Amino acid sequence: NNYTVSGSYTASEVTGTPSAIVKTETDAVHDYQRPDGRLRVDSTLTTLTGNAQEFLFGKYGGGITRFETSYERQSAGYEVNDIGYLQRADQQSWSNWAALNFLTRTSLYNSLRINGNYWARWTTAGLPMESALNTNVHMTLHNSWTVNAGVTAGQLGTTYCDRCSRGGPAVRQSPYLSPWLAISGDDRRRIAPSLALNLYKGDDGRSSNVSVEPNVAVQASSQLLFSLDVTASHNIDDSQWIGNFEDSASSATHYTFAHLNQTTLVTALRGTYIVTPELSVQLYAQPFVSNGTYSDPRQLSATPRALRYADRYAAYSPPASATSGFSDREFNSNTVVRWEYRPGSTVYFVWTQGRQEYDNSPDTRGWTGTYPELFRLRPNNTFLVKLSYWLNR
Repeated sequence: NNYTVSGSYTASEVTGTPSAIVKTETDAVHDYQRPDGRLRVDSTLTTLTGNAQEFLFGKYGGGITRFETSYERQSAGYEVNDIGYLQRADQQSWSNWAALNFLTRTSLYNSLRINGNYWARWTTAGLPMESALNTNVHMTLHNSWTVNAGVTAGQLGTTYCDRCSRGGPAVRQSPYLSPWLAISGDDRRRIAPSLALNLYKGDDGRSSNVSVEPNVAVQASSQLLFSLDVTASHNIDDSQWIGNFEDSASSATHYTFAHLNQTTLVTALRGTYIVTPELSVQLYAQPFVSNGTYSDPRQLSATPRALRYADRYAAYSPPASATSGFSDREFNSNTVVRWEYRPGSTVYFVWTQGRQEYDNSPDTRGWTGTYPELFRLRPNNTFLVKLSYWLNR
């Protein structure tokens, strides 16, 4: 009653014209075209086959200990995106976690959970892509507030990113450290606030990320509930891919990266109003603004697997249009009226609105100047009615 063992085996086969199979071999899921990989594009194939395996063993009950270990593998030709979602093939991973659950109330807490995690990933040929350790603590206090904290140390040892150059050679990755902290109020109260802080440092100190996520949920009455979530982040990525550029004279490909400085502000408002037990109104609205600038463009050097970070890159001047930056402004909302006009039978009236504008240049006005612009963009409106009827015996 406390342990689980599970496993699976899956096989896939896709068929098509040689050009269609080449497109599959060279898309981001498979990357057969990598110049330093063991895979090669075959322009004569009309069938691509693959397989995947999974095995899991875990303990989820009994005493204070819990654990799980699992292994997964997807072969290079495994392809199931016609019936589901597969982010990438040609990988194998080993994931482990163990936890101590203290559920007896003490003078300090009501409950305490301590977790430890280790995971690693390789290509099916054995190229190491990830190795990380994580520990986190989750504590519920006597006032029903929760405190959660953790830290991840990643890219331990020698690891490589075989997808970062989008079809180019694998690049060595530098270690990173990512601590986080979250505090949440008692969600049974009329007002329940929460705050999360996430930090990241990597690329030998050249890349960093700071995000702050305040949230408040308000039970205004027994019929009205709304919440406001805000995420503000500042992302500095010194190894942001910006494009692969062909040199017509030498037929060489320049796998180009740059230093990205990006700020993002996301606000999400949710509200539910229960008019009667049979009639309710739900609202979701999310303004999104992200602005980024590029600097220090460069290409992969002849030694992208070098130990020293600087030796992985070489000087290169890409087209000016690829190095200015970007601005992304979006507003998405959903309004749903739900009416249960008879027991088990419901009709939904839905209004969805989307506004979006993307520019290949940074916006220098800041958030206060950009947010009002969202509501001047041309909207795309969708209206939908869904009806269900319960058939009684």
